[in-house]
Formats: sequence, structure tokens, C-alpha cells
Amino acid sequence: MPYICIYNTLKYGDDMKKDIAILFTNIVAMICIAVMIMNLVPNISEEIGLFSQGVITAFSPQRIICNFTDISNTKEENTENNNNTATEVMKSSSSRITGKDSDLYSDIKKTPEDIAKLMTDAEKTIKNEEVKGKTSEEDYFGGGTLVSFNGVEIQSKIPESFYKLNIEELLKQKADLTIQDISQPTILVYHSHTTESYTLLDAGYYTESFDLRSDDNDKNMVRVGDELCAYLEKMGFGVIHDTAIHDENYTGAYASSRKSIEEYLEKYPSIEITIDVHRDDITYDNKTKVKPTATIDGKKAARMMIIAGAEYGRVENYPDWEYNLKFALAIQNKVSEKYEGLMRPILFSERKYNMDETRNSFLLEVGTDANTLDEACYSARLFATALGELLQEEYAEK
Repeated sequence: MPYICIYNTLKYGDDMKKDIAILFTNIVAMICIAVMIMNLVPNISEEIGLFSQGVITAFSPQRIICNFTDISNTKEENTENNNNTATEVMKSSSSRITGKDSDLYSDIKKTPEDIAKLMTDAEKTIKNEEVKGKTSEEDYFGGGTLVSFNGVEIQSKIPESFYKLNIEELLKQKADLTIQDISQPTILVYHSHTTESYTLLDAGYYTESFDLRSDDNDKNMVRVGDELCAYLEKMGFGVIHDTAIHDENYTGAYASSRKSIEEYLEKYPSIEITIDVHRDDITYDNKTKVKPTATIDGKKAARMMIIAGAEYGRVENYPDWEYNLKFALAIQNKVSEKYEGLMRPILFSERKYNMDETRNSFLLEVGTDANTLDEACYSARLFATALGELLQEEYAEK
């Protein structure tokens, strides 16, 4: 609750009656203003309502009597300073949303209006389009060794002779991360393959008009990143969203995004976490596309996969990769606890993908091209709430 402390110095002696009259005239005026604010603009913001309430409280008879008594009791001390003007000091409580606040979840399942319009437009034309292939929600495992502990799974393509995974121990060690002030730029979200896009309708098939890529940021990975950033910001985190298109030259995409990352890290040294948000593509020879899907609270969501790399095989100059793996596991554990089935196993392989830029960088695949944009954006919101809670609980200084 915001509150107002009034410190006033009154003159005493012959002018006492005059001062009291002026004081109560001011009181009446302030109460009238506060009531007008509350009645005429009740929805302007929660803060104005609280401010008005604070003004009324400050000038209530009980508060006035308390203040006047305090001043009277210190008459001798204030006589020497009777030329001082009245001073107001206002303080307000933090409005940061935490993971437990209901406002964070009130619209989390709602389809954004812009996406709903895209879906409506697509429904008008899809029946007249030629079917190119089916979509399937079947489980998909892309090879390697499945390592699991307590519901946390890793799809490892790194041989045990090089590195033997111990998920339990890595979770105990935690990430190398301390966030001193979450309101400062802390998280960088970007998209190396910016133009990757999704289908719009959950029809069980896709058509010839289906566009695997789009320069329209309302339809590609930037739109998914928008949802991720918005929910992290709701939880009080300073987030930078790089919306530049990095894959105009597809083979140079990671070099392009790396340049942007380094510019942001130099400009905002408080950034600790970088997230490269993509979508996957799983297409069989018969043209069936797999759309990894989970149902969370009655709504379909695109299953997600974190990629964690290692300095192995072709990968060089990535000495801190195990720190990134610890952070990836901490996130995987939190999301899996909060939203069962939402995460695919972490892909642990000989990759770097600019994850060497910080010890808490990772690549996030949000569904595949066969998932809908709505499903992907829902997953981004869910992921943000879990990541935000993890950072608040484990890594942010209290």
C-alpha cells in the first residue's frame, strides 16, 4: 500500500486559530480531490486507486489528530524551525508479479487476438486447398541414449567414454548464476532462424499453401518470442528481445545472431541468460509431419526441447559447456515438475550454437512446423512462468 507521511510545522500563539482553519480547509480540498479521482477514473490504474485511498487515509480525522498531537508534543523543538514548509514523502510497494499471482495465469490459455484472426482467415480457405501430407502427434525419438532421473530426461548423443551423465549430481550442483537485480536486463531472447513458422490450424493435415518460413514477424519465431518475453516481464524480469531476421542467408544465421548477441552483451553487461528460440522440423519420407503435443490444463501445447552442447567431436572452443548443461537441467526439472509432459528430453550432443557466449545460454525448440502458432505461443507462456519461478526461487538475490 502506498502511504503518505505528512511533516508540518505550525505556528503557535496568536495565529493558532488561523492555522487550524487553513489546515482543515486543505483537508477538505484534498478529500474532495481524492474522491473525484476514485469516482471519475476508477480504472485508470491500480496505483491511482491506491494513491487516492492513501490520501484519504492520510487526511482522516484519526490521522490528523495523531499528526496534530505529535506536533503539539514537540512544540518546543519545532519553534526554532517554524519557517519550514510542509513536506510529503510517498512510498509505494513493489508491483512485481510472482509466479503465484493469479493475474499471471488469468489469460495464459487465451488465444491472442491477432492469432485468432489469422486462424479465422485460414479456416475460410483451407477446405479449398490441396492436402500435401498428414500431421501426427505420435512420440518421436531421434536416436542416442535416453538417460533419466526423477522425470528429467536427456537424449544423449555423447558417448559415455567421453562424458558419463549423472543427472542427480548435476541438479545438486545447480547453475553458476546469481541475479542481483532481476529488473535490469537479465535475459536476451533471439532467433537465429527467425523466419521459421508454423501451421495455423490443427486440422490433422497440411496443404500446399503451408509456408515453412515467413518474413512476417506476426507469424514466425518472433511472435513466439513475444509471448515468452511478455510473461517474463510480467514476473519482473528485464528482458531484451532481438527481433532481427538472421536467416536471410541461412548458412550464415548463427554468425549473424552471434554478432547481435555480443553487441547486446557489451551494451547490457547485466545479461546472464541467452535463449535462442526455434522450432523443429520432423518430416517422414511419406510426408507426414510430427507435431509433438501435450495437453496442459485442457489446451494443446507444443512440446519443447532444450539443446545442450559439449566440446566434443567437431565442436571446439567451448570449455564451459558443462555449466550450460547444469542450467539446462535445472530448467528441464522445473518445467517438468510444473507442466508434466511439456518437455521433450534434452538433446545433448556435439553442438555449440552460440551457447558459449554465457554459461547460462541454451537453444529452445518450441514444437515443430506442424504445431500451430497458437500451440507454440501457449507453450512459450508456460515456459516463461516456470523459468521465471526457477530464477526467482533459486538464483535471484532476495
